[in-house]
Amino acid sequence: MLAKASRHVDQFVSPSRFTAQMHSERGFPQPVTHLPYFIDRVDQDWKNPGPRPQEKPYFLFVGRLEVIKGLQTLIELWKRVPDFDLLVAGTGTHEKQLRTRAASNQRIKFLGALPQRELGTLYYHALACIVPSITYETFGIIIIEAFARKTPVIARDLGALPEVIHDSGGGFVYRTDEELLGAMQRIASSPILRCELGEKGYRAFVQWWSREAHMKLYFDYLRKAAIKKFGYVPWEKEEHGAAPMNPGPHL
Repeated sequence: MLAKASRHVDQFVSPSRFTAQMHSERGFPQPVTHLPYFIDRVDQDWKNPGPRPQEKPYFLFVGRLEVIKGLQTLIELWKRVPDFDLLVAGTGTHEKQLRTRAASNQRIKFLGALPQRELGTLYYHALACIVPSITYETFGIIIIEAFARKTPVIARDLGALPEVIHDSGGGFVYRTDEELLGAMQRIASSPILRCELGEKGYRAFVQWWSREAHMKLYFDYLRKAAIKKFGYVPWEKEEHGAAPMNPGPHL
């Protein structure tokens, strides 16, 4: 049934190469093309970021407070992190349990759900944003939200997360607590390294994950699909009066 129904779709797309590969490995019968997610540019957040939310240096977690997002792993780890705070932005069904678990550690601060403008300031001033998800993510929007503010990211080596880090060079991936602590220390001890990672992340964001980049790729895919299906591009024909190369039935 799936094979029969999917034949009528001109193009399947996926936000990451990882998810496209997973569809293929699990038997999806049609090719899936990589079309990354995007967010709008927020350059004012790094050009005019506003005052630091606090004097003490901090790492940042942004996301839903659910078990799958992995914040509980950071709470446990922060018993070994005496020099930096962990700021947590978000809410969710697991929030009460997470707050209780972190209650004895004054270096962990829950900020609740915040509007994007306040998040922009938090991202910009953070040493790095940590993405500790313990299950597959299809992409990792939080990563490009950080990159859009020139903030490095440290992400768990799982699912599509490392793909975004490796493509950009804007941070580190980790598998163990020791690797995470090492990445944190490298960034915290070198403002130059943090700046370099942030700039790489930002450049990659503009190139691949901004609205402009997404729309260009999206319309390129539409054009290729139209040529394959009709032999010409209908909207270009209407615009320029060009004759179809090999007109076929319009479905």
